Amino acid sequence: MTRLEAGHVSVYMLEVDDDSRLGREILRHGPRYGASDAPDEDLTAALYETAIDELERAGVRQYEISNFARPGAESLHNLKYWTLAPYVGFGADAHSFDGTMRRANAESPADYAERIERDGTATVDTTAADLVEEKFMVGLRLTGGVRPLEEEWTRFRAPIERFVEAGLLETYAGVLRLTRRGVLLSNEVLQEFLCH
Repeated sequence: MTRLEAGHVSVYMLEVDDDSRLGREILRHGPRYGASDAPDEDLTAALYETAIDELERAGVRQYEISNFARPGAESLHNLKYWTLAPYVGFGADAHSFDGTMRRANAESPADYAERIERDGTATVDTTAADLVEEKFMVGLRLTGGVRPLEEEWTRFRAPIERFVEAGLLETYAGVLRLTRRGVLLSNEVLQEFLCH
């Protein structure tokens, strides 16, 4: 990557679904599908941290859990999702967000086309967004973190204090963000901001 001088890099930790062929093979300790070569969680985390360090040395800074960029090369497309900006999705299985409501289109192209022809819309689900929960769920993915309002500090006091004490979250100048260790355990941290 560093030889390519890429402006933007996405790095994902390997997650294998237990119900996939590879996942079932790993659970059985079998040899098929390269299951014996799949890294364990510790090696996966170590490789991710190595990638962070190497990218940092190359001037490609982490700005989101899985995304790294040279200054000015951040993904404007993805930043819309992480900052809760409105967007419109077109086509089968596309999703839209207008700032308060989330909409989902029919999943299959055939169902999408049929609904458009019959109803003039392919929307199959409309849900009100919980902007506070989503602020934390997507905002904490960013290295810049979130700036909770006073009532949000109160609402999420218990998980914030627990994760700060555990070294997974940190606060500075009114901002809450994941620590480097917190990024590795982000799924566990982020789910605590749902339904509080």
